[in-house]
Amino acid sequence: MQMVDEQLLARLDPELKRLLDAEVAAGNAVVETGSGWPQKESVFVMLREPFRVKHEKLPAGMTYTEPNDPHWWQADYGYHGHVLACRFAS
Repeated sequence: MQMVDEQLLARLDPELKRLLDAEVAAGNAVVETGSGWPQKESVFVMLREPFRVKHEKLPAGMTYTEPNDPHWWQADYGYHGHVLACRFAS
């Protein structure tokens, strides 16, 4: 079982933290945190369920992708080397 590291969450890029906070307010939850990928200083956060909040306007440079790979995750936002990803619906 993966752990949630509060210190890593505190290091998450502020723009991604804003998206994370919106997800948690909508009833989603963090199930995993990690670091060191895709860059050494990166923070990785995985949500329990698919994204619940649509974000029409993203900051310049923020990416949204949908790998839809059951071995990894459904979708993610990336910004300054940090990643906020979501699992598939259970």
